[in-house]
Amino acid sequence: MALFTCKYFCFIVALFAISLKLCYCHNKTHWNDAGITWYGEREGFGSSGGACGYGDAVAKPPYNCMISAGGPSIYQDGKGCGTCYEVVCHHPFCTQRPVKVMISDECPGCTKSAVHFDLSGRAFGALAKPGQGDQLRNLGELKVKYKRVFCEHPNSKIAIHIDPGANPYYMSFAVKFVNGDGNFECVEVKPAGETYIKMEAMRSAVWKLNAGRALKGPFDVRLTSAVTKTVLVAKCVIPEKWSPGAIYHSHVNFAVPKFVHKKPVHKKPVHHKPIHRKPIHHHKPIHPKPIHRNPIHRKPIHRKPILRKPIHHRKPMHRKPIHRKPIHHKPCHHKPPHHKPPHKTHK
Repeated sequence: MALFTCKYFCFIVALFAISLKLCYCHNKTHWNDAGITWYGEREGFGSSGGACGYGDAVAKPPYNCMISAGGPSIYQDGKGCGTCYEVVCHHPFCTQRPVKVMISDECPGCTKSAVHFDLSGRAFGALAKPGQGDQLRNLGELKVKYKRVFCEHPNSKIAIHIDPGANPYYMSFAVKFVNGDGNFECVEVKPAGETYIKMEAMRSAVWKLNAGRALKGPFDVRLTSAVTKTVLVAKCVIPEKWSPGAIYHSHVNFAVPKFVHKKPVHKKPVHHKPIHRKPIHHHKPIHPKPIHRNPIHRKPIHRKPILRKPIHHRKPMHRKPIHRKPIHHKPCHHKPPHHKPPHKTHK
């Protein structure tokens, strides 16, 4: 029994620790502490492609090299691909203004801080004041504040980048340019004439489906966002005659929710002036004067006497006596009860 209790307690503690770890990247209202570094070229986009599978799209609009690799608590085995964060630096070389970056790569060795961003060279330099980008990069690792925000890629629609290894029996693709949450809880594909089939998440932004049979297009793709649980359908986004490695653009994208954080209103204390009231003097008792009314003299009413006719007594009515015959009742003769002899039993 003691062994069972110990195992149960350890299991609860482990769940609590995991929940605390996941809370780092889902706090949208408060700034939290993190560490940052940079990699790649000084004004570059880090590394081409990255672990999320976006390829060279990170160097083009709408990403424009404003990307970052995430440590284990941010990358989350690929579930953090496509999420966006704001990072602000308070060093004297920094502008003190937040910079938005998207997670497109993994940084397995970034474990010095609980949360770590390995920014591209351009994103790291965007934190610095004009002309001090190189001086800020030379400082190495910095301590910053960060928070999770919604992604916003202006004038962009969701694109499906087919994996080069895809075929009719094995469908796999990456979803790009996603507004809102940036990542997904569920991705489903609907072949022509069939129902939706749930795909499997890989350790990246790529989703795959081993159908075991040839799937025919065109394909609808249904996306469910990870945080807001919003569902979006890109109809016929993958054509009937698709090819591996191609990029197909849809006509839809998630809306960008806007959080309005109101500043706390500090009201000035209101000092009320004391109200000085005049003392109330008790009035003298009021004795009402008696009211003398004149007597009312009414005239006597003389009524005529009512003359009623005399009532004549009626003559007495003499009724004949009724002679009834006497009723002679016969005497009741009761028969004695008849007792049966006891029944004899034969021995």
